[in-house]
Amino acid sequence: MKRVLILPSFERSLKRLTPKDRNKLSRSLEAFNSFLFSGDLPPGLGFKKINHDKYEFRVDIRLRVIVKAENDDYCLVLVGNHNEVKMYLRDFR
Repeated sequence: MKRVLILPSFERSLKRLTPKDRNKLSRSLEAFNSFLFSGDLPPGLGFKKINHDKYEFRVDIRLRVIVKAENDDYCLVLVGNHNEVKMYLRDFR
C-alpha cells in the first residue's frame, strides 16, 4: 500500500506560504494523492523525476513540491520556489 508521509522539513517550508498558496498546495496534494492510487497523471501536475529517488510536481507556475520515494512510501520533503528546490538538490544529492 502506498503512503504519503510528511517530513519536518516540509512542515517548516509550509509555514512560509501565504494562505492563498496553501490553498493551491492543498489542491495539488489531492491531485498527487489521486495520481498515486489511480496511476492517471492529472494535467498540469507536472510530476517528474529529478534524480534517482526524488521527484517534483507543480503547485503553480512558481511553487514546486519535492517528493522522495522510499519503497511504497512517498515523503513530502519541501515546498518552495525554483531557487529553494535548486538549493535543496545541491545540498542533498
